[in-house]
Amino acid sequence: MKKTILTIAVLVGVSAANFSIANDKVKENNSSIELVSSSELKFKLTLDNVKERSSLTIKDFNGDIVYSTSLPKSENYSKIFDLSNLADGNYSFIINNGNEISSKPFVISTETKRQVTAVIK
Repeated sequence: MKKTILTIAVLVGVSAANFSIANDKVKENNSSIELVSSSELKFKLTLDNVKERSSLTIKDFNGDIVYSTSLPKSENYSKIFDLSNLADGNYSFIINNGNEISSKPFVISTETKRQVTAVIK
């Protein structure tokens, strides 16, 4: 019983250490990433200084990959994404640019507007 508890404690400690190291590699709000809403559910993503073997991934709140592509090496990369097919929720653009991983979170939400109109007879 003591060996089982000790083994579980070691596994939890190793998992927590790996999780914290992985979180240190992701940079929030990197200055080389620009995400602009150009129109309803269309976003323009602009990246500076894209290196070889770079990639772009869109992940949902659960970490599931919604979209993934390789990026060409360039000084300026820009693409407009139509996100109208995504359900309401929290998402992130994850950019792997060489040894640097950057994240740019965004939220999709639907607003319902109710209106009352008087009928005159």
